[in-house]
Amino acid sequence: LLQHCSRRLAAPIPACTAVLQQQQRQQQHARHISSLLPSLAPQLQQKSVNRHICSSTAAKAPVIKPKWDTETARKALASLAHEPTEFARGVEVLDSIVKVYTVFSRPDYFLPWQNHPKRESTGTGFVIRDRLILTNAHVVADQTYVTVKRHGSGTKYRADVVGVGHDVDLALLTVEDDAFWESAEDAGTMKPLQLGDVPQLQEQVLVVGYPTGGDNTSITSGVVSRLEVTQYVHAASHLMAIQIDAAINPGNSGGPALRGDVVVGVAFQNLPHADNIGYIIPLPVVRRFLSEVMLYGHYRGFCSLGIVFQTMDNPHLRRALGMTPQQSGVMINRIQPTTSTAQVLRKGDVLLEFDGVPIANDGTVHFRARERIFFTSLITLKPTGSTAHVKVLREGAVLEYDLTLDPLQTLVPVHKYDQLPSYFIYAGLVFVPLSQPYLHEYGDDWMANSPRRLVDKALNSLMQKPEQQIIVLSQVLVDDINTGYQQFQN
Repeated sequence: LLQHCSRRLAAPIPACTAVLQQQQRQQQHARHISSLLPSLAPQLQQKSVNRHICSSTAAKAPVIKPKWDTETARKALASLAHEPTEFARGVEVLDSIVKVYTVFSRPDYFLPWQNHPKRESTGTGFVIRDRLILTNAHVVADQTYVTVKRHGSGTKYRADVVGVGHDVDLALLTVEDDAFWESAEDAGTMKPLQLGDVPQLQEQVLVVGYPTGGDNTSITSGVVSRLEVTQYVHAASHLMAIQIDAAINPGNSGGPALRGDVVVGVAFQNLPHADNIGYIIPLPVVRRFLSEVMLYGHYRGFCSLGIVFQTMDNPHLRRALGMTPQQSGVMINRIQPTTSTAQVLRKGDVLLEFDGVPIANDGTVHFRARERIFFTSLITLKPTGSTAHVKVLREGAVLEYDLTLDPLQTLVPVHKYDQLPSYFIYAGLVFVPLSQPYLHEYGDDWMANSPRRLVDKALNSLMQKPEQQIIVLSQVLVDDINTGYQQFQN
């Protein structure tokens, strides 16, 4: 076990001398331990120094950050501040769309000191700035090695991840090798693709990418079916998305959805067990991601009020809360105490307006002519740290407040991509922070297969203080020291 931990952790586990020192400290604190684990304390004092289980091992793995240490990467991110002067047109568009090859390895949350076996996947990306490629975050999540290949070329080039936003399923890549960007006989010059706006309903779009089943570029066509807030499967976030009837298959992820030569979205997922229902990330979400990376050097997350609310469709509920026929909104049921919202809003308040936009009783707001969208889209598109003006109804009185918006930190993390799990081993007892990736180890149907009380904590609990975690005794590594405790887990 000690050897396995030493290989996998970013910071190696202490050597034998450090272990002995740790055991001495344990003996000094035996009285304190006795109050916590009475039956284990005598055994801890008598623990032999040559045991094969490390009696106290802590490891908190750092977040794997993108590579910033190259001049190419810094220049690529700096290019976000300047709009390109020339865009790809006609046949040049295909030259700016690349195939992405990824080798990745997911952490094993049941055995947090090791990873699952390495796997390979492919996706699509396209050039948006000088030496900057946009793709999906799930294409490069937990990556260990990324390469890209140009349209019409047979050569792969090493690529580095320089920005990633898992919540919005977007990532930025760059390639240091100048040969990749230069024109060649079998490939033209790579020019950035122009980013457009939100397409209209029934407008035709082309999805370009490298889906499975072949190695060459694939082009499918379809029309815009609807625009609404939907779940981004990669990080279980609910953001604005565009539904189209063009085929989006594995490998298409990260490819552009084009209206002529202009990008109107980024392909990222489809609807399983349905025919030709795909989704693309709209440009407002893309620009929000790019602006965050440009300002802070990394993506900080989308904003949230940190509230749980219900719609006001029931007329008796509206009457009980003193709402007039002209008023509409949603009622606040719960507020996360760590948010700025908790300082001014209360449970039972009716949120009437957000930034001057009236909220309907079904939770939607006006978007375009004869189109409505869920009001949370207004919140998620606000810049981090910005101020929002809200109007609420409280006990029959209309009140107005200014709120500072920031990304929401959840008590049980929904995803932990690009980082190794943290854990603590004490006397063979393995403690880990509760997270949804931990529950995902129970399989695709983890909600039914994992312990019910942990699922309830993961889905319904709110953070009560900053940096709060739920710690789980995941398993017991059997040894003499923990005899009688082997049955404890989760």
